[in-house]
Amino acid sequence: MFRFHPLLFGLITACAIVELGLTAYERKQQHDFPIGGNAVTSRIDYLLFLSVWTTVTGGAYLVLGKTSTFGVIASFASHAFWLFWTFVMWLIGAAIYQRELIEVGCGENSRRCHINHTVEGFSWIEMSLTFITFLIVVLHVGAKTERYKTGPYDA
Repeated sequence: MFRFHPLLFGLITACAIVELGLTAYERKQQHDFPIGGNAVTSRIDYLLFLSVWTTVTGGAYLVLGKTSTFGVIASFASHAFWLFWTFVMWLIGAAIYQRELIEVGCGENSRRCHINHTVEGFSWIEMSLTFITFLIVVLHVGAKTERYKTGPYDA
C-alpha cells in the first residue's frame, strides 16, 4: 500500500483540482447564463463542495501518508473511513448531476454541454479512484492481518 499511496492519493487530489476548476467555471457560467434553473445550480454547488473537500483532505492524506508520523490520523482505518465516505459522496454527486443533465436535455451541440459532460465525467472518475483506493486499503489490511495473525484468539 505504501508504495502506491502517493500515486493513488496524488491522482485523487489532481482530479479533484481539475474538477474544482471546472465546477467553479461552470458555477460562474450558470450564474451568468442559467440552464435548468436552480436544480442544476444546486448540483453544481454540491460538486464544487466535493471538489474542495477532496482537494483539501486528499492533499492532507497525501502529505500525512508520506510522513507517517501522525498516528491515528494517518492510520489505515482513517484512510478507509475517509475513502468510503468520499466514495459515497462522489457517487451521489455524479449520479444526481448526470440525472439533472438528462432532464435538462443538455445534448452534444454546445460548448456549455461539453463542459457539463466533462464535469460529470470527472465526477465519475473521482468516484472510481476513491473506490479503487478504498479496495486496495481494505485488501491490504486484510492480507496483512492474515499474514501476521495479530488477533487475540490466534493460536
